[in-house]
Amino acid sequence: MKHTTRTLGAIVLAFIGAVSAAEPVTSGDEIDYMPSVIRSSDDGARIVVFERLNASTFAGDLLLTRSTDGGANWTTPVPIVASAASERHPSLLQLGPASYVLFYLKGTGTNSSYRLWRATSTNGISFTEQNPLELGWTTGGEINPHVVRHANGTLTMSYQRLGSGSYVAESVDGGMTWDTLKTQIASGSQLPRIAYRDSDGLYLASYQVGSTVLSMYVKTTHDVRDWSAPRQDFAVAGNNHDSLPVVMPDGAFALFWIRQNGSLFDLAVRRSVDGTTWSGALALPGVTDEDAVEPHPLIGASSTEVELYWGSGHLPPADPVEMDIVREARVVVVDSIFADGMEGA
Repeated sequence: MKHTTRTLGAIVLAFIGAVSAAEPVTSGDEIDYMPSVIRSSDDGARIVVFERLNASTFAGDLLLTRSTDGGANWTTPVPIVASAASERHPSLLQLGPASYVLFYLKGTGTNSSYRLWRATSTNGISFTEQNPLELGWTTGGEINPHVVRHANGTLTMSYQRLGSGSYVAESVDGGMTWDTLKTQIASGSQLPRIAYRDSDGLYLASYQVGSTVLSMYVKTTHDVRDWSAPRQDFAVAGNNHDSLPVVMPDGAFALFWIRQNGSLFDLAVRRSVDGTTWSGALALPGVTDEDAVEPHPLIGASSTEVELYWGSGHLPPADPVEMDIVREARVVVVDSIFADGMEGA
């Protein structure tokens, strides 16, 4: 894998006019974690679904908040999927006018109880839980769904199977039914996230490997049923977590993640035109002296900036344990020397 060299001047230029104080989406003493964000095509509202975790058990419920003024103000978060079980890892999409779908894990604490579920909405405010997804497994153990939508309406979902690795499935009916081929991306891997580029049919999957100290890898394929190509190193030095790849408006991939910096975690991103050759890591603005987790970008018209959401606060062993969802309205994701899309050239 080729690494490009970035100068200090390029980093400074990349941040000019882009760094601002992180703005709160949620607040309080709760543990608010893992935002999934979309911009509604119905009314332009920003919609964030996130986990609110129990500080004692780390079981979760899914809550929703909306902003109709560009993210300046947010509604009081309300539970949309909440039960005695733990609901976590939301993946929110809009399928069309007045058609929203939410995927998530649900279980009671034993590996075999965890399944992936789907909920639907016509207004992006209240959701109705449907049945668990049938993915071909005879027992439970599926967690961490991440779903992307193709231009033709096909949905691609990456997910983790506890004790096994990362898998992918596809749906052509809005997520009601999925293929049951149990296609593996990588064995022994965790927290897979997938992106799909419609222009050439290229899939990019990222995932992490390890226990306490994690390394991050990527794979690409044009055939969703064949992930046999060797994995590529992405972030293998240090401790790296929570990857999420997206396709930018210019067709380049951008891959966000967190990496350990001292006792805390900071945000970072790399870009790639082909999913193989990546730019150097670009540190992203965050919140001083707080952990950053689960960066999720909202993509707009710009190929060099995103609206970034993440969890920020203090996780164990910190006391008190708390975390809020925050956002940066404009975060530059490419060094000025790569602004023409020629990273790795």
